Amino acid sequence: MTDNKISDKDVSHVLKDDGVHTVLIGEEYENISCTDLETIKKRCGTPPWAVRIVYNELFGGVLICQKPGEGNRLHYHPDADECWVIMEGQWEWYIEGEGTKKVKEKDIVVVKKGTDHKITCIGDVPGIRFAVTAPDVNHVYSSKGE
Repeated sequence: MTDNKISDKDVSHVLKDDGVHTVLIGEEYENISCTDLETIKKRCGTPPWAVRIVYNELFGGVLICQKPGEGNRLHYHPDADECWVIMEGQWEWYIEGEGTKKVKEKDIVVVKKGTDHKITCIGDVPGIRFAVTAPDVNHVYSSKGE
């Protein structure tokens, strides 16, 4: 059995591979002193969408909106922790060693570097999460097979 790993540091590419077709990077909402969620929701329209809100040499922050059943692929970050603030909706988080957790609006989730995790929007309405981690964080996907 082999363990083939694929890694990707391009956040736009990562999001698009996870089914998020509208990705705004370096747009009008990045690194401004104040913005609001309702304005971004109106600008982006129907999910799925993502907007990078902050980007600097220490961290990046991306708002991600997805419909129930959507999320990301199982992956880990070898060099950085990641955290999320749940802005809207409900989500299921699989975290290696901890199993699956259900989270909702106003919850905060933290995953340590090197820990596999997978996120799925659940419930009846789209969810929005604000992801914060190192800029251009490496996403490592494991494809185990024979």
